[in-house]
Amino acid sequence: MRSKYARSAATLLISAVLAVLPGAAVAGGAFFIKGGAMRLQDDGQAIDATMRDLDETSYKTIGIGWEARKQHGLAFSIDYLNYRNEFTPPTSPSRGEAKTQALQFGAKKYFIDSGIFHPYLGAGIGVARTNISYPSGGLSITEEDVGVVLHAALGMELRFDNLSFILEAKHIYFDIESYGSQYDPTATGVLFGAGFNW
Repeated sequence: MRSKYARSAATLLISAVLAVLPGAAVAGGAFFIKGGAMRLQDDGQAIDATMRDLDETSYKTIGIGWEARKQHGLAFSIDYLNYRNEFTPPTSPSRGEAKTQALQFGAKKYFIDSGIFHPYLGAGIGVARTNISYPSGGLSITEEDVGVVLHAALGMELRFDNLSFILEAKHIYFDIESYGSQYDPTATGVLFGAGFNW
């Protein structure tokens, strides 16, 4: 059932991308590389019916973004975000890891068209994959889930000719109940980065 939902979501997202791409070649755009930290909404979670103490703040957090910019401050974006949180399995001194990868499709509204300072709001939908790995009884246990993720963002971009710098607050919501996932990577974080605009 989960794979059926995931396939439907992927088909929907690919259709959205194909609808946006024809106009992207004649529009302005931007490419960013971002880093920062995501803070889990719940840092105490039951995985395999055992409570796990997760690190609240992620590490190795990296994002890559591309957007096509239209008139009136509108833009369509594709973002990839990867973040990881360690946790301590109660039966082992070793630490486990929960890894989240999200591919997000969204829309942005920039509120100032000219000048250096460009604040914006954004929102969208995407697909996320979580991977949990930890040692148990001398074995390495790995579990993986896929589901739909929603996001909202508030940020600002500083443009200096074709060079851009961004600061962004982002919230990612993962609906674990609909997809039967054990690990909930829902998080809020701050990302900053640099890139190019044209």
